[in-house]
Amino acid sequence: DPVRPEVPDAIAKCRNAGITVRMVTGDNVNTARSIALKCGIITPNDSFLVLEGKEFNRRIRSKPDGE
Repeated sequence: DPVRPEVPDAIAKCRNAGITVRMVTGDNVNTARSIALKCGIITPNDSFLVLEGKEFNRRIRSKPDGE
């Protein structure tokens, strides 16, 4: 599906408000990267982290430091 026209502006507004934007998708890494670029989540020279399956689940279920 194409990125809706309002999405890049919404991402920019989130960033300007101090919100760290992350993307969770079931797409393959190349598709996900393309969408993230089109949305403004990453820029062409950014490095990015891909988490799959067990590692993703481990990270979202772990408690933040200090808890």
